[in-house]
Amino acid sequence: MRREGPSRASNSAPAGGGEAAKPRARGEHASQRVKRWLWFALAAATVAIVLFPIYWMIVTSLLPSSIVLSRNPPLLPPLEHVSLDAFAGVFRRRPVLTWILNSALVAIGSTLVSLVIAALAGYSLSRWQTRAQKVAGAALLLTKMLPGSLIVVPFFVMFTTAHLIDTRAALVAANVAVGVPFATWMMKGFFDTLPRELEQAAAIDGCTPLQALWYVILPLARPGLAACAIYLAIVAWSEFVFARTLVTRAELWTVTVGLQSFVGEYLVDWPALMAAGVVSLAPMLVLFLLLEPFLVSGLTSGAVKQ
Repeated sequence: MRREGPSRASNSAPAGGGEAAKPRARGEHASQRVKRWLWFALAAATVAIVLFPIYWMIVTSLLPSSIVLSRNPPLLPPLEHVSLDAFAGVFRRRPVLTWILNSALVAIGSTLVSLVIAALAGYSLSRWQTRAQKVAGAALLLTKMLPGSLIVVPFFVMFTTAHLIDTRAALVAANVAVGVPFATWMMKGFFDTLPRELEQAAAIDGCTPLQALWYVILPLARPGLAACAIYLAIVAWSEFVFARTLVTRAELWTVTVGLQSFVGEYLVDWPALMAAGVVSLAPMLVLFLLLEPFLVSGLTSGAVKQ
């Protein structure tokens, strides 16, 4: 009888503790749900703030100027006033397709040239850690810190001497000079994740260093190449300073320079300007949708050194 008392007490204590732990567990679960919803609300608010300029650009392109320039423009466009006249007028009055073609040629040319240079330079910085390599890498970072408005004058002097003013080659060369530094460091990050044993195995099989790079390393670095390609294409597509300074002929204008033509001295045609802006976003949106899987995997793989 004396031994049963303590055993009953000991058996009842965990039961009481378990009953007390249940409200605590429910409280922790509720707090986790609240935190999860707060993070979701914060993410939704951030996305809304980021996408609101694009939304407002689309709304402005669909409404007449009288409503857009009113004292209290509607946040949601009234359906009875929605029209595509601004888009039709843009293609009818301005050579938008010519601007898009010029921007596409400049973006494709500068992206291909920059990608080749950045891949070779990034591979060199990744595999050889000499003092000269470190100096070259630091020099690339320093050139990236220079604003475009500072280097456009030397570019103009050089291209004038070389008779390259009013040519697409001048825009390609300028965009290559701007895009290569950052793209080189991006490619270096991707190459750092690939083990050196791959080149050693290729050398045993009889490959030269360039053959190992072409047949072994670059196929594995395709996510990094795609990430650099989309970065370089966006930089070249949205560039304005060089395109405005190095090209004066209207038939060679890019999209960014053409959009400026909608801004007059006393009047701005906002619906037409926003309609042209929406059209100019379409190629980059398509490119991003096509390369988005490579971009995400490339950025994550190059961010962590294994």
